Amino acid sequence: MAKGLSGQHGPEGGAEPQRRDARDSLFLLAQLKHERATGDGETVRVRNVSSGGLMAQAPEDFRQGMRVEVTLDGIGTVSGAVAWAEAGRIGIAFDHPVDKALARKPQAASTAETLFRPPAIDFRRPGLRPR
Repeated sequence: MAKGLSGQHGPEGGAEPQRRDARDSLFLLAQLKHERATGDGETVRVRNVSSGGLMAQAPEDFRQGMRVEVTLDGIGTVSGAVAWAEAGRIGIAFDHPVDKALARKPQAASTAETLFRPPAIDFRRPGLRPR
């Protein structure tokens, strides 16, 4: 099995002597694009994230060694390099560590969601006290 840029093995496991941070398994969407490309890039499914990188399902045109930018809700845009690419999945090593907990935090509701939320209705008869 080929080693990635950071010395880690691919997604199938094996010895991982350089992995220092535990990965959080999750499912979220992110925007992935080649570094310096214009536009929003491709929407990809992120399967796990650590402070040093992530694994995502991605199109075949992302190959080992390519420079990329990933935009994650809660974290923002992070640059890095494709450490490995195999069977429609890629591993990305971030240039700088991120706070992986921020990717799990629920984002604030959008303005549209708060504007059109139905009001809370109290179905109790007036004059009755709660038990």
